[in-house]
Amino acid sequence: MNRYPSLPTLEMRNGSYLPMELVDVEPARVKKITDEQRALLCRYSSIAPPIYRKSIEHIRNNPNQQCFEQDPFVRAWNLNVDIHMLTVPARILPIPEIVYTDQYRVRPEGVRDPGSWELKQARFHKPTDFPAVWALINVSSLDEEVCKEFYHELTIVAQQRGIDFPPPEIYEERNANNYSPDQIVDILREMMNKNKDCGFFLVILPNNTKMRTEIYRNMKKLVK
Repeated sequence: MNRYPSLPTLEMRNGSYLPMELVDVEPARVKKITDEQRALLCRYSSIAPPIYRKSIEHIRNNPNQQCFEQDPFVRAWNLNVDIHMLTVPARILPIPEIVYTDQYRVRPEGVRDPGSWELKQARFHKPTDFPAVWALINVSSLDEEVCKEFYHELTIVAQQRGIDFPPPEIYEERNANNYSPDQIVDILREMMNKNKDCGFFLVILPNNTKMRTEIYRNMKKLVK
């Protein structure tokens, strides 16, 4: 250190110093988050650009939060963080015309906000063919009548989009409260293996957050 004072090194626990190039860093052991936690993280991290910019400017101009001028690390590396954000010239591309059907088109003059428009009662230009054989698997505490109401509402939405949505050929009901998450996944696997001609499985998960998360995570592995 005395001979090469400007050499960037790492201080070890025993008080010695080693060049960075000679040190291997073990990968961080981070516990995996659940799908609900990931969705919550995305929701709170999706900040509108103007708000995001104000928060950055506030941190930069607040010496109690981040004072780069007095940061010894910044000074040692001869860095400078400007108080003003970089302004880059840009332009908004013209909005293209989007054709759903001959009767429904999205034109630039009909769009209020760039990138968003109304889709109520809009039919797809070429609706996909929904599988003739599909299954509705209910592993929640809901009864069959409630599931039928859900299916009817789903049928209405599909028809509005121009999709022929036949009733389910298969309906199976298992209350997840009477099984473990692994047993539920085993039941779903058995149903899939038994009904090879089934082109779509719609599974209604239980309301219990912990059980729903575990079943959903294992189901994703099952259908990969």
